[in-house]
Amino acid sequence: MTTSPGGRVLPVARATRTGLIALAVPHLEEPYFAELGSRIVRGADDRGLAVLIVQTEGDHGREIDVANGVGLPPIDGLIHIPRSLTVADLTRRTSPGPLVLLGEHIQVSPFTHVTIDNRAAAYTATEHLVAVGCRRIGFVGRRDARPSDAADRRHAGYLEALAAAGIPADPALTAQVDAFTAEEGERVAGAMATAIPDLDGIVCSNDSVALGALAALQAQGRSVPGDVAVVGIDDIRAARFAVPALSTIAPDHARLVDAAFTELERQIAAPPGADLPVRHVTVGARLIPRASTAR
Repeated sequence: MTTSPGGRVLPVARATRTGLIALAVPHLEEPYFAELGSRIVRGADDRGLAVLIVQTEGDHGREIDVANGVGLPPIDGLIHIPRSLTVADLTRRTSPGPLVLLGEHIQVSPFTHVTIDNRAAAYTATEHLVAVGCRRIGFVGRRDARPSDAADRRHAGYLEALAAAGIPADPALTAQVDAFTAEEGERVAGAMATAIPDLDGIVCSNDSVALGALAALQAQGRSVPGDVAVVGIDDIRAARFAVPALSTIAPDHARLVDAAFTELERQIAAPPGADLPVRHVTVGARLIPRASTAR
């Protein structure tokens, strides 16, 4: 697959179908990616496909290699969850073929992409904390050292919801993380709670960060949700078993996976030389209120 000057997908001639697709994920230790990978494997099985899972560690060079097919066997297509790729990286692919970007958005690009509305997800999460009475609401999960478009959009949604509620944004209430993990959530939320005694709500960039925040608050003797209400994004399975159970924004996982396969199979099935339109698919997400915000 190459792209025309207008940004349309131009499939190239391919060998006989292999029945194998590749899935590139940043970290399988991250529950959301592990669970999403499991859903994609089941979706592939339903379609008579096998999946090769490649862990990129979010490393820029490794993500480029996977996009170029380096170290991969012959595959019919690639579903890529990028952390570091740029449009320039993808337009220089040396082994073009069917490609769907999943999850993080790479600004405006001529490549098919499936995601949730990250800005709207954080807006809803923040709006929920305002509705339960929070006024000193922190955001844990910016990462400027290695920018994440999803985290940037989630932070933007948080700021927009505060503005809509007439709550001034306080830069001290936005905290950076080195990674989107429970360990970082524990470290950063703990520091925020210590520095800001009147903190009464935290929006976390994902559920793993939120689980770490719950642990940090418990260690400080801050009750959740009585002292501080906490909400995450992703609806990983562990969220419902946290103590207290974690409120979160749940993507439509079934629609996300179905859209990814629909777009990938559209490219795989296209005859050589077909000028396919690039599609950007946004699936829904909804608030799941649980005990961590039940004030």
